[in-house]
Amino acid sequence: MLDWLKFFPFVSTSRKFARPDIQEISGPYFATPRKNRWRIGDSTFYFKAPWTNPILGLGGMGGDGRTVTSINPGGKNILRSDWERVSGSAGKCPRVQDQWWFYNKDWYFVGPWFTGWEGCLKASALLIDTRQDANSNLFHPRVFESTVCDYLDYRYGYRRSGDKPDYRGPLNWWVKPLCSSIQAVVCDVHEIHKGGVEHPRVTRFVFFPVSTHQFIEVSLFFVGLDIHDEVRAKPIFALCNSIIDSMRLEVGQSTQAEWDKVEEICPDMALSDTMGEFKWPLFEEETNREPTEKEILQKHEANRISDKP
Repeated sequence: MLDWLKFFPFVSTSRKFARPDIQEISGPYFATPRKNRWRIGDSTFYFKAPWTNPILGLGGMGGDGRTVTSINPGGKNILRSDWERVSGSAGKCPRVQDQWWFYNKDWYFVGPWFTGWEGCLKASALLIDTRQDANSNLFHPRVFESTVCDYLDYRYGYRRSGDKPDYRGPLNWWVKPLCSSIQAVVCDVHEIHKGGVEHPRVTRFVFFPVSTHQFIEVSLFFVGLDIHDEVRAKPIFALCNSIIDSMRLEVGQSTQAEWDKVEEICPDMALSDTMGEFKWPLFEEETNREPTEKEILQKHEANRISDKP
């Protein structure tokens, strides 16, 4: 009955030292999922997510409080509006021409009775414009998969500490239907150079094509989360999964017509429901494998992390 006060987003003491030993966290403060709508060309993308809120502190936002970085496309058409250009995140990927940042949200989780910040789910979205051959089309499942695989290779595969990779991925690859035609790929990438394989920093990605040469990347980053800490991990993973589960796409006529053209020459439009972990790190002198040689394997439980640590 007093949860509104028990988990009020305010920190009353300094958090310069160890996190308190707590058995329960809650967040976001306004937890009811709200419908979000993105206009993408002649299509419309929907998902449900709570409102965001800051964490207040005695020292203000510059002290122990937390601010919210919020970017929202609102009613703008994502394919036809100007957004902040992102440089360098895809490395030297030859397939990526431009990346545009159009969405960002921070959902905070707090401990009871003003103990403050205990975790955050950070969402970000990019519109990625690619270079495709004249006969290539991102609605073709093999073209889309190979483009995503190359993108991950160049973004993470070359990053290393000596001969050891800084990242593992893709892990937990699965396919989510967004409508009767277009599907999304969902997968995880683990940052392992700080906490090691057993204590990674996890980012979950959702990729889906929106035109013959453009796709959307939605990333959900678990900020400051020990995935083995069930008290903190369970509710944050639950919010992430609920957002992904709510995603759907209403495809416009012209976009559907482009998809239909591909189906005429490729009757099986299904994306691969599994993908083997890539052999990272890659080295600059290596020639990247051709996309068709990406190893498609059955899921291996050793490469998977439960959503319920």
